[in-house]
Amino acid sequence: MTKLGWMKSLAAGAALAVTGTLAQAAEFPERPIDMIVGFKAGGGTDTYARALASAAEAHTGGQPVVIVNKPGGGGLVGGRFVADQPPTGYTLYLASAGSMVLKNLIKPQVVSTDDFKMVGTIGELTAGIFVPAGSSIQSLDELIEVAKSSDSKLRWGHTGRGNVWHMAGLGVLNPNGVEAKDVPFKGGSGVRAALTSADVDFGIMGAHLGRGFEGDVRLLAVLSNDRHPAAPDAPSAKELGVEFIPVSTPMIVMAPARTSDEIVAKLSDAVVAITQEESYVDTLSKAGLPTSSVSGPDTAAALESSKEAWGKLLETME
Repeated sequence: MTKLGWMKSLAAGAALAVTGTLAQAAEFPERPIDMIVGFKAGGGTDTYARALASAAEAHTGGQPVVIVNKPGGGGLVGGRFVADQPPTGYTLYLASAGSMVLKNLIKPQVVSTDDFKMVGTIGELTAGIFVPAGSSIQSLDELIEVAKSSDSKLRWGHTGRGNVWHMAGLGVLNPNGVEAKDVPFKGGSGVRAALTSADVDFGIMGAHLGRGFEGDVRLLAVLSNDRHPAAPDAPSAKELGVEFIPVSTPMIVMAPARTSDEIVAKLSDAVVAITQEESYVDTLSKAGLPTSSVSGPDTAAALESSKEAWGKLLETME
């Protein structure tokens, strides 16, 4: 074959590959889509996944979204599994992204957001700042004032140093010049138990974890811009005018990094449409979980902004 003939053959092959990719994207999806959840069934991430799956078929050409639980490593086992799958768009990962980001900011993990393309954000677990039900402190402003004027440091509970809710606590304490003694516990239920027994003066945990325990703990505020469906009467830090750095764990649908932009765009459009379905919103509202409806590109931008802000918070840890 002449050099010219070889170049023509190469160009034809490249054109065929591009045409094949576009055709694949146009026809996608042609079979069920697996969504991997890196936690056991029944938790917050799993609840989001199943709500999405239940409303998906009208926006996926009638193809179902099948939830597959692969727990382990705080969600990282499932994430690594998806990152290693063929980039066809048929295996996705629902990430509790706050934990993934923070773990990688502290130390590189087996999988990170760099291993994926962002499809969209479907919800967000946000922090609440709680006091024991019998506490004399009635508001977030009062808590800040008491903590700053106390002769001894107040004790506050969280779910582990470097964890999302620990960072959420620093995100409100640091900007307001509050110094307090942090006490780690195992999970949000551990923080809630410590609040119930008044072993700590205040605590940071998922705002939804106070639901059903109103006689034991009192939610002063949600550390976010908006109120929380699990506690609609509690104000947000933003509406109170209290300075804070938002730290949350957005629920993000991700695809393997090598997935074509065309397929990711189709998935993103579908996810945005699903999360605007009344049935999806109602399911999660009944579970006391907030919803989001954010496209892939906007999700990626928000994630990069969070990494910068959270990295600065981590630098304040002793």
